[in-house]
Amino acid sequence: MPDPLSDAELLAATGRRAQAAFGEVVRRHGGPVYAVAYRWLESGADAEEVAQDAFLLLWRKRGRIHLIGESALPWLIVTVKHLAANRRRARLRRAAHETAAAHEPRFTDVDEDRGEVADLLRRAFAALPPLDAEVARLCLVEDVTYAAAAERLGLTEGAVRNRLSRARARLRRDLEEER
Repeated sequence: MPDPLSDAELLAATGRRAQAAFGEVVRRHGGPVYAVAYRWLESGADAEEVAQDAFLLLWRKRGRIHLIGESALPWLIVTVKHLAANRRRARLRRAAHETAAAHEPRFTDVDEDRGEVADLLRRAFAALPPLDAEVARLCLVEDVTYAAAAERLGLTEGAVRNRLSRARARLRRDLEEER
């Protein structure tokens, strides 16, 4: 029985053999690549998509990739980690935007004078970037701690502190201009 071809040799295959050779690379490494993606994303559907994206990138770049050793697995693992991290960041941004929209400051049941102030505050919050508005809403309106806001939004406390500082400065400036 001949020695199996290395990943480098399989990826170098051309013509009619290229697809079958690449299929062998996918068969060899599909399980570990999916497992790494799942550990990062904790979602079967997302892990499957990210693993497929990693293999698609490998297929597209197969002629330009320089493998360390003869295995494509290290390259695939690094690639899947980057893709999964991007997907997690996108998920967090989307959740923050949805949360910000759902928790936009609502000032209802107030008399007319307060209605004007409420409208002014609503416009000032709407002018903030969505994530900054959510940080400001949590910390200024709901009086949530930096640590709790950071945990809810998937940020560090330092990022919450910086975003809140920036939001306060912008709110102050915008509200002073409205006077």
